[in-house]
Amino acid sequence: MLKEKIRFSAVAGQFYPENKKELAKMIENFLAKAKTPPVNGEILGLLLPHAGYLFSGFVAAHGFKAIEGKKFETVILIGDSHYERFEGVSVWEKGEWETPLGRVKVDEALAEKILTHSKRFFVRDSAHLFEHSLEVQIPFLQTVLKSFEILPLIFGSENRDWQDLARAILKVSQDKKILIIASSDLSHYPPYEIAQKVDKETIEAILTINPQKFAEKIEQLEKNYPEVETLACAQDSIKTILEIARNKKAEGKLLNYQNSGDTFLAEKSQVVGYGAIIFVK
Repeated sequence: MLKEKIRFSAVAGQFYPENKKELAKMIENFLAKAKTPPVNGEILGLLLPHAGYLFSGFVAAHGFKAIEGKKFETVILIGDSHYERFEGVSVWEKGEWETPLGRVKVDEALAEKILTHSKRFFVRDSAHLFEHSLEVQIPFLQTVLKSFEILPLIFGSENRDWQDLARAILKVSQDKKILIIASSDLSHYPPYEIAQKVDKETIEAILTINPQKFAEKIEQLEKNYPEVETLACAQDSIKTILEIARNKKAEGKLLNYQNSGDTFLAEKSQVVGYGAIIFVK
């Protein structure tokens, strides 16, 4: 008999509370404080941050509040690897993912379809085992959605696979109610005022719903602000959701922006930017 495949939490107790009640209470508090305007139209996806909840949980809550109580069969989670470098996209293809709030099933049928789309899409468990950027989205999803499956996808390096992945997702999502979450923080470690300026420009580029314009803006900002370590840590994930939104003729709307200097830490000499953006058809 084959052993069940389970991806256990890697960052409970670090990025968010390990205790189930404490975690549930923290998420509920974030959701209660988040003010999200009514969304008219079909929600295609979200761009959300992935830092520790004390830093970016309030910003992320604005995105999750917008989908609270909605029905999605599968949530496709897309991130760029923080720990491992490889060519292509790693797909977690079966089993369940566990957080302190319980387990979520992987959409195995959808995973199989994605895997058959390209030889550059493959199973590489090591890419997911310690990666936080997808995991931190799941306790929020477990709180705001009743019944759903997930499909976790991780880019191994900056390349052109985002175009192929966008095509694959567009193709396989025709018959299912799917939500896409691209997981990315914004600027890393500039002073507070610089972060506000560069993040504003990055967000404006994202809201054009044009991957090329987004890439050009990042390139321009990198030249103008060489001291900023990165302007968005999951650029391939952002390009993927932008390409899908562009094909679906969707619009983007900023729900909330903060950086770590706005949080309990209030350290303003080096900050990280966080934005919650929704894509609606």
